[in-house]
Amino acid sequence: MTPYHRLARESPDFAHWRLPVAAVLGIVFYGSISVGLAIVLMIVLVASGADTDAWLDSASTDIAIDDPGMLLFQLGTIAALIPCVLVPVAVVWRRHVGYLHSVVGHLRWRWLGRCVALGFLVVGVTLGLSVVVAAVVGDDSVQFASLDGRAVASLLVVLLVVPFQASAEEYVFRGALMQLIGSWTRWAVVPVVATSLLFAAGHVYDFWGLVSVFLFGVIAAVMTIRTGGLEAAIGLHIANNTVLMVLDVLGLVDSSGEGAGFLNEVVPSTVMCLVFWALVEWSARRGDLQRLRPSLPPLPAPVPAYRVVPPPPYVPPGVPPQAVAPPAPVVPVAPPPRAEVPPNAPSYPGDPGVWDR
Repeated sequence: MTPYHRLARESPDFAHWRLPVAAVLGIVFYGSISVGLAIVLMIVLVASGADTDAWLDSASTDIAIDDPGMLLFQLGTIAALIPCVLVPVAVVWRRHVGYLHSVVGHLRWRWLGRCVALGFLVVGVTLGLSVVVAAVVGDDSVQFASLDGRAVASLLVVLLVVPFQASAEEYVFRGALMQLIGSWTRWAVVPVVATSLLFAAGHVYDFWGLVSVFLFGVIAAVMTIRTGGLEAAIGLHIANNTVLMVLDVLGLVDSSGEGAGFLNEVVPSTVMCLVFWALVEWSARRGDLQRLRPSLPPLPAPVPAYRVVPPPPYVPPGVPPQAVAPPAPVVPVAPPPRAEVPPNAPSYPGDPGVWDR
């Protein structure tokens, strides 16, 4: 039985070069998509008469919650990572691409829906309580923002694109990278820590914000191994990003990570993830979720490109062909009887009963 992070390594047709080559192809594919999106974006900006320099400068900073166009571009470029992960693996190793989803070879949609529901329950209660506490203590930063047309457009972008953006990050870090690193080491802690460090490095936060993201990645990676698939991590990530950005659009929280500390960011976020993990474990046991993959059958022997067929026996002209007699059955020849040596017989060199007994 194989856990998720060893699915690539413990496959009959595994080769160490497959996933690294797929990673290089994915990077090239993503670069091509990014260039294409940038060209389309420049055409739209020039046609609309917008300040392209200022717009592009703001694109490299924090998530632009108050600018729906910029928000769509930022989230869309991350969501484009999904085909950049699945397509190269399908090209290099078609038999394995389904096992990037889970140990059953495909995405378990019912289990994903349950995890998303649990994620919204836990994240909604946690962030809702934080907003209530901030309002009770008189935090001036908690105040409803006016819902104009730009805010409504930002909410639509969040609701429609964030599920793909969050899923893309899971397919990159807890999916392809987890199995790539897991195919080179036998210890699960190595891919868990390595992918979590890379996940935190992809965020522009202060120190405690990065610590919170790292712990989020560790728990998501452990859940992926424990449940045998990406569904639990995707559910938590979708719920966290969606609720956080919606509350940010409403002016109730700040999703940029500024001002994050150990007590007001790391502890609540980690406790939230641990509570979600506990509910996932309970739900998985109750639903008898498959967590490991049975051993795959060996690959069939390759079929030769051609087969040599001997010519029929030569028959002289005018001679009727004789019926070919079936081959005589092979009668097994019994071995010659062997002289048994009495147990009280003396043993001496040369007695075959001593050595063959």
